[in-house]
Amino acid sequence: MIGASPAPERGVQEVPNPIRQASYWLWAVLLACVYFSAAKASLLLAIPPGYATAVWPPSGIALAALHILGARYWPGIWAGAAAVNLTVEASFPAAATIATGNTLEALAGVFLIRRIIGVPNPFERGEDAAKFVAIAAVCPVVAATLALIPLSIVHSLNAPGLLFNWWTWWQGDAAGIIVVAPLILTWHARSPLAWTPSKIVEGACFAVLLLGATRLTFGSGTPGTTPYPLTFLIAPFTIWAAIRFGQREVATANTVVCGLAVWYTVEQRSPFASFSLNESLLLLLAFACTVVVTGLVLCAAVGELRKVAERRLSESEQRFRLMGAKALAENANQAKSEFLAKMSHELRTPLNSLMILAKLLADNAGRNLTSKQVQYAQVIHEAGRDLLALINDLLDLAKIESGAPLRVQVAQADLAAVKEHLERAFAQVAHDAGLRFETAIEAGAPEAVETDPRRLQQILSNLLSNAFKFTSQGGVALRILPATSGWTPGLPRLDGADAVVAFSVSDTGVGIPEENHGMIFDAFQQVDGSGSREHGGTGLGLSISKELAHHLGGEIRVSSVPGKGSTFTLYLPRTFTEGDVVTR
Repeated sequence: MIGASPAPERGVQEVPNPIRQASYWLWAVLLACVYFSAAKASLLLAIPPGYATAVWPPSGIALAALHILGARYWPGIWAGAAAVNLTVEASFPAAATIATGNTLEALAGVFLIRRIIGVPNPFERGEDAAKFVAIAAVCPVVAATLALIPLSIVHSLNAPGLLFNWWTWWQGDAAGIIVVAPLILTWHARSPLAWTPSKIVEGACFAVLLLGATRLTFGSGTPGTTPYPLTFLIAPFTIWAAIRFGQREVATANTVVCGLAVWYTVEQRSPFASFSLNESLLLLLAFACTVVVTGLVLCAAVGELRKVAERRLSESEQRFRLMGAKALAENANQAKSEFLAKMSHELRTPLNSLMILAKLLADNAGRNLTSKQVQYAQVIHEAGRDLLALINDLLDLAKIESGAPLRVQVAQADLAAVKEHLERAFAQVAHDAGLRFETAIEAGAPEAVETDPRRLQQILSNLLSNAFKFTSQGGVALRILPATSGWTPGLPRLDGADAVVAFSVSDTGVGIPEENHGMIFDAFQQVDGSGSREHGGTGLGLSISKELAHHLGGEIRVSSVPGKGSTFTLYLPRTFTEGDVVTR
């Protein structure tokens, strides 16, 4: 019943109205009645003069109720405690003092739980369960100490008598909190345990065996006939409940064991009944607290280990899924590369035939074609040449992305021959665009470099093509010179003026904003990336050139001023070794 009312949120100011006020007082009166009924039943075990008992469940009820409903329901605790103490002692001041101590005890417990543990369920972690037990030991000091005031005034008890009553009072309240509060709190919280048919069968077997073990341990004979070691028969059931069930089941089992043990002890049938009733109950209390604390802490620890195991299992499954996805991606990349390689070969054959025929038509050896037809044949030949270059670029990109090694055929590349080849290739392009095209090999540059000549020409051709594409007036220049700086510090073998050659391609074109310098080397990326951009192209040239430069042991750097032009510089070592290849 206590758990049926939702706890009000802290920090939220509720607007008072008659309905809420009536609900508040209804719950307060109900709480007072529950406290009064539990207290009257507990006082059957009270020691003279009738205030203290070795087992006091109302303390656990009070703490759990205020933790669930909220501290503002304390008047219900005070009214129930005052009423029950009035039935024991007619003095209202004494009853009010004891009720105040019981109320402050519960409020202190709620405050410490929220301050120290800070979670709705104080038994989720092993350390929290241990902290709860410590709080259960501290809070009863308030009630036991205030109770000494009426005991010392109304009753003529000497110091040892007061001390014994204080000790009994403290132990009874601590036991009530440790045994009863977890039962209420765990039943109020949602249980993560799934009651499958097999779990229901296991739970039924557990309950039957637990009742039988408790009956055998505490109710099977007369005082002295049941040996004390038999009390450890309960321990395996505590471990069973902690491992196989949840905190709710552990708290329930502990409460059942403690309740039956107290009953059998009062009936003088348990191993603890050999002493006086008070001493028997105190001895039984130590056993009950040990069982309860062990069950709560062990169950919380098992729950934590289970969560860690589930999290690690989830991480492992995710890792395996990622590994599987990586393997699939690698296989897909390999399949893509193989497909592109085969398709490029298959496409080159008809494309080469098409280009040869188009070239023959454009030459018009028979002089039987009109000028328009010759022009159409030239367009077909140029389109085929562009398509062949695109196929080659896509094949290179596929190899680079899949991680497949690019074939590097190292030889001596004569720089003068490289310069002359590029002059022939782009002279007509410059003439058609009305641009200057200058090339130069500056003093100090070597005659040759050890690299892959075909890949070197491919990189420089891409850089020159981009320079002409984005330049509308002015010119483009290619300079080959020795380099002393400009590359990434620590790049392998690029560590001296005589070891590095720079191939600089500069233009007077549109330029590139500094924030786009990194983006232009990504595949299919251009600074002018809109659908209506003025300049054509796929955006593959710079991406492929960058990767080829890495495979040749060098790198490409860019400097640019928007509106004034750009300079792309390829740095290469004079001597190529496998160690020069830069891995990404």
